[in-house]
Amino acid sequence: MYNIYIRPLKIEDALISYKWRNDSDIWTYTGSRPDKEITWEIENKWLENVLKDQTTKRFAIIVDDIYVGNIQLTNIKDKSADYHIFIGDKNYHGKGISKIATFQILYYAKNILKLESINLEVRVDNVPAIKLYKNFGFKEFNRKDKWVSMTLSTDNLVKPTVSIFVMVYNHGSYLRDCLDGFLKQKTNFNVNIIVGEDYSTDNSRKILLEYQNNFCGKFNLLLHDKNIGAHENQQIVLDHCDGKYIAMCEGDDYWTDPLKLQKQVDFLENNDECNLVYHRVNIKDEEKNIIYPEELNTSEKIEVKNLDELALNGNFMHTPSVMFRNNIKFDHEYSKSKVGDYILWFLNGTKGDFGYLPDIMAVYRFSTQSTWGKKDAFFRISNWLDVLKIAKKISNKKTIRENIKKQAWSKINELDIKSLTAKEKLILFSKLIKIEPKFIKRICQQL
Repeated sequence: MYNIYIRPLKIEDALISYKWRNDSDIWTYTGSRPDKEITWEIENKWLENVLKDQTTKRFAIIVDDIYVGNIQLTNIKDKSADYHIFIGDKNYHGKGISKIATFQILYYAKNILKLESINLEVRVDNVPAIKLYKNFGFKEFNRKDKWVSMTLSTDNLVKPTVSIFVMVYNHGSYLRDCLDGFLKQKTNFNVNIIVGEDYSTDNSRKILLEYQNNFCGKFNLLLHDKNIGAHENQQIVLDHCDGKYIAMCEGDDYWTDPLKLQKQVDFLENNDECNLVYHRVNIKDEEKNIIYPEELNTSEKIEVKNLDELALNGNFMHTPSVMFRNNIKFDHEYSKSKVGDYILWFLNGTKGDFGYLPDIMAVYRFSTQSTWGKKDAFFRISNWLDVLKIAKKISNKKTIRENIKKQAWSKINELDIKSLTAKEKLILFSKLIKIEPKFIKRICQQL
């Protein structure tokens, strides 16, 4: 398993790439074999010239921090370009590097350059490459001598296996930890990162643009031109997630295990009954600056849970731990929920079970100074009842609806009802009517 990304080619890359130019094995399947020995000086001069060419975009392929090859788009004009690739380090031939790097440059071509078609030529005897390009959506349109000509409409580009869902608002102090956790993932499949940046007043947007430039073909930045709020931002980001699976993470949380995505995809691929998989996390207390294991999940073995348990026990999943199948319709009514992730988990529960992995693979930041943390018990419980009211509409299954009622009553018992103001009691009763009217009578009997 490798960590693979592409970055803009640099002049100093000539120190390595000139050696590849003189290796005949590397040029077996290409049409641009050098006709003389290439020295470092020649390669350096060539790079200086081509990097000035505004009709090309040239990138280095990086595998586990090692420069192993080049990939580029040339003849960029009229929303079209030509594609080229070579793996110069023979230690990485046949390792699936081209598959990941090719997806990234095609994703870059479609989403950043807004190109509509990509063309390439490949030798007719390079059967694995032809198969790879067809899997990406390329169509063959000509064969002549030893060459096959192919073209791709970027609208037909294959979808990634995983889309990473990220919402960012004033997360500048934490954002690099978050993004670095995505970028260090080692997978044998393609990944894109969908970020909804909600018009932050700090340097969040600047950081995102920096990362998009340095890690080309990874990011789709949705940069809102005004603050639209968490509910609408969540809906927009989800709508742009086109992967087979969606992995969740907020801009202030971060992943710590480079195999996190691979482990979760492997689990879902092998457990059809599960629509979602989550794992343990560490909690970082921002005020005390300490990190400790979460208390919600302590089991050391793989488990499977269901919607009945989520309805009864409330939220037992931390957002940066969750991956789910991209088969959920999250409409506008659900996006109004005060705690959108719980409703999202609930919708998943109508499609299948929840897989649990005991590995600690992420950090969830906790702060009493957060919007939710600063509120009193009445505010938190009152708003949670609104969440349960929405959850109750999602399933008609009797046991689930009864478990939602039980959870609501347990929340009410956390309140000192007698200490509530008349206005607070009125608010509480208005919400309980939608969940279980009988609860009002019980409360009145306690007063």
